[in-house]
Amino acid sequence: PAMATPSVGCSADEPCFKAAYQAGSKVIFDFSGVRGWDFYNVRFAVAGGEKQVENRTGRFTFNNIRPNRSYTLSVQGCRSRALRSSVCSAWVAESVVTR
Repeated sequence: PAMATPSVGCSADEPCFKAAYQAGSKVIFDFSGVRGWDFYNVRFAVAGGEKQVENRTGRFTFNNIRPNRSYTLSVQGCRSRALRSSVCSAWVAESVVTR
């Protein structure tokens, strides 16, 4: 599959998209950080709004995609802190338009 060129620069304090592409009936996003994160918050559109999930792998896949649609993923890198709220980066986003 052809890899999309990430449009987001690799800032030291934000996650970085390494790849975003369509593979058959899936859209795959690969992301990481210059610094290691304990986990990522991932946001994406769903019918009637948006959904946020925790991700620890640095990869997110949309399955059973539809043609001629834009799939956008927003990612935030977070560090866990014992007995306190996590500290998270700014959100970064990447999109893939399906064929």
